[in-house]
Order: sequence, then C-alpha cells, then structure tokens
Amino acid sequence: MLPLTTTGLRQLMETARHERVRPHTFFVLALLLPLNAYWVGWMEAVKWTGHPTTYSLYFNTVLLLLFFFALVELVRKVTGWTLFNQSELMVLYFGLGVGSALVGHDQSQVLLSVLGHTHYFKSPTNRYEELIFPHLPQWLVVTDEAALRDLYIGGSSVWTKQNFLAWLRPLLGWWLFWGAMLAVFLGLSVLLIPQWVRHEKLSFPLARFPLYLTDKSLYRSRLFWWGFAVPAFVNTLNNLHVVVSPAFPMMHTHRINLGQYITSHPWNALGWTPINFFPFAIGIGFLLPLDLLFSSWFFYLVWKLERVVVAALGYPTGGLGNPPYPHEQSFGAYVGLALLVLWTARHYLKATLRSLWKREEHTKFPINPAWAWLLVAGGIALLLAFSIAAGMQWWAAALFFLGYLSVSITVSRVRGEFGSPVHDLHFASPGSVMVRLVGTRPFTPRTLTVFALYYWFNRAHRSHPMPTAMEGLVIGDQLGQAKGMWQGLWLAVLVGMPAACYMLLDPYYRLGADTAQVGGAQRWFGWEAFNNYLLPWLTAEHKVNWGAIGFTAGGFLFVWLLYLLRVYWIGSPFHPVGYAISGTWSMEMVWFPLFLAWLAKALVLRYGTFRDYYNYSQFFIGLVIGDFVSGGLWNIYGTLVGREVYRFNE
Repeated sequence: MLPLTTTGLRQLMETARHERVRPHTFFVLALLLPLNAYWVGWMEAVKWTGHPTTYSLYFNTVLLLLFFFALVELVRKVTGWTLFNQSELMVLYFGLGVGSALVGHDQSQVLLSVLGHTHYFKSPTNRYEELIFPHLPQWLVVTDEAALRDLYIGGSSVWTKQNFLAWLRPLLGWWLFWGAMLAVFLGLSVLLIPQWVRHEKLSFPLARFPLYLTDKSLYRSRLFWWGFAVPAFVNTLNNLHVVVSPAFPMMHTHRINLGQYITSHPWNALGWTPINFFPFAIGIGFLLPLDLLFSSWFFYLVWKLERVVVAALGYPTGGLGNPPYPHEQSFGAYVGLALLVLWTARHYLKATLRSLWKREEHTKFPINPAWAWLLVAGGIALLLAFSIAAGMQWWAAALFFLGYLSVSITVSRVRGEFGSPVHDLHFASPGSVMVRLVGTRPFTPRTLTVFALYYWFNRAHRSHPMPTAMEGLVIGDQLGQAKGMWQGLWLAVLVGMPAACYMLLDPYYRLGADTAQVGGAQRWFGWEAFNNYLLPWLTAEHKVNWGAIGFTAGGFLFVWLLYLLRVYWIGSPFHPVGYAISGTWSMEMVWFPLFLAWLAKALVLRYGTFRDYYNYSQFFIGLVIGDFVSGGLWNIYGTLVGREVYRFNE
C-alpha cells in the first residue's frame, strides 16, 4: 500500500487521536445495521444481482462510507458542524462491515436454509424422516410446518406471532453459539494484533482503504477520475442493456471461458478457466505486495496443471474426494499457515499469559489481554459444550473447532498480510474433510448430523467476520480510538445477528423462498448440506482415503517449505499465502485481474520511479471506487424498484 505521508493520511490520523467517538455514532450504527442487512440480503439472496460479501472489500460499505463522507463535508460547509469525525466514520464503516459479513453469502443465508430445509422438504423419496430425524436435534431446527409453508410459498409475514416464534426458538440457541464464536474471533484479534502489527509489521492493506477514501486530496487527482470513469462507463452501458433495452450494446467482460477452446485429452481436464476483467479486483491488486500477486496467479495455473497431470495418468478429476484433491490440499495449506503463524508468535503469546499475573499497563492492546484470553477460553468452552449437547462426540467437536479456528486465523492472516480480494476455501469444512480422510466409521450418526448443521458457517469463508473485525481494531488502535471501535464492533455483533436473520426472512415470507421471485439461496444451501453430505454419509460406509490424507499432508508441508524457502532465499517470489488461496473457486474469478495488476505493478516498479507508482496508484484506486459506486448505485436502484440489474462483480 501507499505510505501514509503520500496522501496526507498521517495528518488525518494525528487529528483523529484528539477526537472521541460520540454517542450518536452508535445510535446511527444501530439504525443502519438492519437497513444494511436488508439491502445485502436483497441483493445476494433475493434478487441475486450483486454479491458484495463474496469479496474481501464490500462495495455496500464503501458506498455507505462515501455517502457519509460527502454528507459530513456538506454539513461542515453549510453549518460548520462536524456531523461525524474521522474516527466515527471508521466505526460506522467497520461496524457495517461486520454486520454485512453476518448477513453474507456464507453466514446467515446458509444458516436459515439449513434450519428450514428438513421439515419442509421431507418426502418418502429422500427418506429424511427415516434417516435424518432420529439424529437431528429438534431444538436447533424449525419444526413448525405451517410457518415453513408460509416461508416457501410466500404471501405472508415473518412478523406474525406464529412465524416469528417458529424461528425465534431455534435462532436463540444459534445466536448464543454464534455470539460465542464471534467472542473467540474478537479475543483472538486482540491477542494477535500487537504481534502482527508491531512485531511482524503487517500492513493490513484493506484496513487502510477507508482512510484513503476519506482523504480529500485523492479527489483532486485527474488520474483518479480517469480510473473512476472506466468502470463507470462499462457498468452504465451494461445496465442500460439489462434494465432499459437490449438495443443498447453490452460489453462482455465477465466469464470468458478459455476451457471451451481446449478439447483434447488430457488438456481438457483444465475445465472451467474464466477470464474476467473486474476493475475493482485489478485496482485492489495494484495496491498489494508484488510477490503475493505473483504467487496467486502462478499457483492457480499450477493447480490447473495438476489436473492435467492427473488426467494424463488416467485418474478422474473434479468433484469432491478426487485427485488432485484441491479442497483437501487447500485445507491442509490453511491449517499449515495457521500453525506457522502461531509458532512464530509462540513466545509472544506465552509472554501475554505470564503478564496476566502481573500488574502492568497493557498499552499495546486494544483491551486488557486478560479479557481477551477470557473471551477465547470461555467462547471455545461454550462452543464445545453446545456441540456435545447437540449430540457430537467430544473428541470430534475438539478436532472440528481446531480445524475451524485454524482456518479463521489463516483467513485473517491472509487479509492482514496480503489484503487478498478472495479467501473462500469452498467445500472444505473440517467435518467433511475429516469424513473424506478417515471415512464414516469413527463418527456416530449424531456427530455426522451436527457436521451437516454446521455447514452454515463452513460452506465457504468469503464473508468471514473475523478479518473484518480485526481490520477495524487495527485502525481503531492506530487512530487512538481502540475503545470506541471495540464498542462499535460489539454493537454490530449484538444487533447484527438478529438483523441478519429477520431481514432475510422478511422478503422470504412476502415473496416466497421457493418461488421464481427469490434466488436459490434458501432452497439450495440446505439441499447441499443434507443431500450432498449427510445422506451419503448415513447410507453408505466411507472408507479411509489414503490419497486424500497424503495430499492434505502435502498441502500442510508445502506451505512450510515455501516459508523456509523465503527464509533462505531473500526475494523469493513464491509466497505460501498465494499457494493456500489459489486452489479454491473464488480464485477462478480473480486470477486474471490479479495477473493484470501484477503485470502493471511490475512494469511501474521496474521502469518508473516512486512518484510514478504513487500517481498510478491513484488511477487504480479510481478503478475500485468507480466500479463500486456505479455498480452499487445501480444495485440500489434495482433494490428500490425490484428490477434485475447488471451483475458487475460476478
């Protein structure tokens, strides 16, 4: 990212240290969280016209920040009063970011689908009542068939007493579970931030992005506006084609599949290889470290070549549990990165534990580390107790959350070090990976059923709340507003959980979650959890898969090998983070934009000066803002009038 001195951010941050977060900020945040949840749910789950939470930088929160920044400047010029200061804008931004993550494509949207699926879609054909119901903890799912019928058919309201209570009873248990999980995330963030920021000097590139947006000098740059104009033109033209009339031309810049032109064996094993021209991904990529950019697209091509080699050897490729086991490899890489991070921080973490028994001022922490350790320990204990009460074997629960927290730490590390636009890890839930590795015999049917219920926060990790919360704490600490940011994030958690669920249920009940008026989120995610995973586990014995075990271990060891390579080869372009994130679905979408960003940045750094890099960076920031503003405004229009709009980010 750019140095602070280049855009006047140092002055902004120094001014923020003398500010305070006033009470009206929290009031406005509490009001905005349900509205933002409705907007995100409408885009992602209802109309399927935009998926902000499938990328690391949420365009809805960027758009809201720009709106409040413009409003603040207008009010200041007219009245001289500061409606929101710099610190308060950051609290609003990151609070809404956490709220967006909770309602996101891989959080509450999957939760509601899993909770409502079995008792509505049961039939003699799928044998749910015979195979699943005996092992299903009924207190964690919606059992009121009348309320479910209203949900899927529509023409009703979630705010009627019967429908409201039908969901409230299981959701109260899940909110307790969810709150414990978020407490663990916040506690881990507090403990890891001093190590990562002060000792390892991670830059948290995406955390600084909202600071750039609130620096007025950025908007005086011509290069910024040239960058802004490129995606604004494309999005406007394509929306005119979709919304107004097909007579307007359309620029096809998304999902140009190279795989369709490669038909000969074994090269056709490359499969779907899309080329996308996402301006926002190119812009974000230009601001990221060069070695991580290179590793992302390079290892993506390595994964593709692995498929070709496997096909040439005569093995089936694609699907779950087949060579070259991409999901298992990636899971092993994520766990390896987490252990590498914890191993690097082992002395520091021990020191924080020893300091708990001493009366010391912990000025380097956003809050007292004793509270952070209490949140982590208490939250994990509650998660394990909840899982055992639901019917999971204690040792399986311990392994499950060991894997899940490893993935969570790695996702946060990826954002802190790389600022990666994607980190999805699709279809690599710790439960499903354990079954694919060692088979079904070690697990009871109740344990397998809880694995399926936990699919809601493990289907993918695109809208994972931990990295967003950690980025907020980092900026709060740097602005000298750690306490205000901490309070804002907890407000986002407490208001965001119920808002995420009921703001999704509201349009589901009005329009019908199983009708053509609503996208497939409520139908499909639950079907995946129970039909793709649980039913095959319960109806057929799965044996130990030594190939999957070997490739999982290989992914684990390879990230350590890349780490050691960087230790002994200064300037190595191969980064372990790039390997870990490049083997999953979302990298298919952004590998080419990241390649273009790498090429542009490499040329500028090779043949230009620092001033050239700074100037061109403003152009690439303009690409991001232009894409988000133009695409976001059209999405607001679609939300207000109920129209299909151009999907600029998918």
